[in-house]
Amino acid sequence: MQSRRLGSIAMPANARNLARSTPSIGRPRRRLTMPERCVSCPKTSPSAHPVGRRSFIEGSHGENVRRNWLILAAAAATLLVLAYPVNNNIRYEVGVHRVSGYSIAETFSHRPLTFRFVSAAQSWLPTLASESLAAPGSLARAWLFEAGFRLVAALVAAAAAVLLTVGLRRRLGSAAWAYGLAAYAGLFFTAPATGEPDWWAAVVAVAAVGTALLARESTGGSMAGALLAVVALLKISSLPIALAAVMLIAAFDRRRALWALASAFVAGCLAVALIWWLAPYEIVWLLDIRAIQPAVWTAGTSAELREYLANLAARWPTVALLPAFFVGGSRREVIAVGGATGLAVLGFVAQGQYYVYHAVPLVVLSAVLAVHTVRRSGAVLRRPVLVGIVVVAMLLVSSPDWRLVHTDGLFTATGVWVLALMLLQSLAVRAPGALPRAAVDRWAAGLVVAAMLASQTPWSAESLTLGTRDKTVMTNLAGLSAGLAGAERVRQVVGEGPVVYLTFGATTYVLGNPTRCRYPSPLFLQRPEAPGRASAATRGESLACLTQPDARWLVWDRTWLHRKGAAPDLIATIDGTWNCERAVLVDGLTLCPRREQ
Repeated sequence: MQSRRLGSIAMPANARNLARSTPSIGRPRRRLTMPERCVSCPKTSPSAHPVGRRSFIEGSHGENVRRNWLILAAAAATLLVLAYPVNNNIRYEVGVHRVSGYSIAETFSHRPLTFRFVSAAQSWLPTLASESLAAPGSLARAWLFEAGFRLVAALVAAAAAVLLTVGLRRRLGSAAWAYGLAAYAGLFFTAPATGEPDWWAAVVAVAAVGTALLARESTGGSMAGALLAVVALLKISSLPIALAAVMLIAAFDRRRALWALASAFVAGCLAVALIWWLAPYEIVWLLDIRAIQPAVWTAGTSAELREYLANLAARWPTVALLPAFFVGGSRREVIAVGGATGLAVLGFVAQGQYYVYHAVPLVVLSAVLAVHTVRRSGAVLRRPVLVGIVVVAMLLVSSPDWRLVHTDGLFTATGVWVLALMLLQSLAVRAPGALPRAAVDRWAAGLVVAAMLASQTPWSAESLTLGTRDKTVMTNLAGLSAGLAGAERVRQVVGEGPVVYLTFGATTYVLGNPTRCRYPSPLFLQRPEAPGRASAATRGESLACLTQPDARWLVWDRTWLHRKGAAPDLIATIDGTWNCERAVLVDGLTLCPRREQ
């Protein structure tokens, strides 16, 4: 017997109708009869007997209007989130390319070449607009750039969601819009992660799944494979995300998945060969980055991973709902989605560091799957999920100290909530709700949008108990304003000329003084383990930047690079070139003039 197709369900009155109304994966979708569309609606129900002209989704004009209002609400929320600042990792990426004096390909930013090009493309128009409309070094210019940066992200996320919607329409029919809206919400309402390589991996993976389902097997699969090669090249740890997308494609059509996998392999190998030929130093950099990364698994990793997963479930209700997806799922659904989920988890475990933005692909996956979970239950879960959304919104604006004190209780409550959702789902699939199918679709999409927005208020913390538990949009904006004011005071000392940076890359963003160096933020000098692991050529070039002849000042953040514990050759180079005995301390930065020869 063939299994039911992923996501394609109607709103039955009992389990027998559920099985009958859910076509199998790979079987041509037949047109549903009116009783199957709403088997438990009264015969006089307008929802059971739609009238009038049908448009994008099946149903009455009123149903379309309600769906469109939901989409407009997501668009309005998008306008609000556009005003949010980006995080310091994005400022790092943008800042080092602004000041280095080298091309994007030749400047080291702790990110692979593919991501550097993608990020530069995202920054191009916002940079032009902000430079033409606001004064240099002003908060207005920074805000305009970052709002423009987010606008580009919103457009790209919308394009990926549209591709997914159109691809799914051939498989899931009128419900496809709900999955597309959920994908958009999962992608864009994840501030401040917008623009990170993990975020871009999720965007391109969503687009790849939609593309694979659009055209013929060979065409759609091959085009999707090219996109998945990009996913794998965005970051050392993004390969599992590409493989997760392949598994999701296979849930619909195994032949398309094989085409995508083969195409991705060929395109990826060609891209790596081209990079090796044109920019061999890029391969060296990637190996050096991997060499200084922390160990993937240590004695404390298990506890760290549990805390991390609990934080994800507590911040995003869709992650808490993810285990409930497997309740009542077909064998094919469980295998495909279970594999994709495991690969998404592997994507952040392999990095050995548990920053919240590393989990964006998992969050996006959970958002899309939440639609299917709610639809399978006939929206019976809508009330408990709504309660969870309200609780999450309140928790994230509560005192970070209170959350830290009550960590154990919060984690226990999160675990109980996850189990409760699974139990409720198991009951719901046996006795699904009686709402019309169109109403269930709206509930599913609306719940996901609300779940993603629960963490997007200006006062919401980036995590529950992690190191970012006290970081919010407002503290980020205040930090940017203070950083720009401090940069102005620094320029009063060092002027506008070239400098040498021994700082985190975000300092280059706010200060903006040029430096003739391929390593504006010298990671391989900052990491104490680098001398024994990174290549001698990379460290040698980084050290040479400290003695560049046209720079008159060293800008040194001693909280980022400590003198104590630094490598002897680094200290010798600093002391031989810069007179830090006469340093000026401004806004937490040590400004050392050049020694007179």
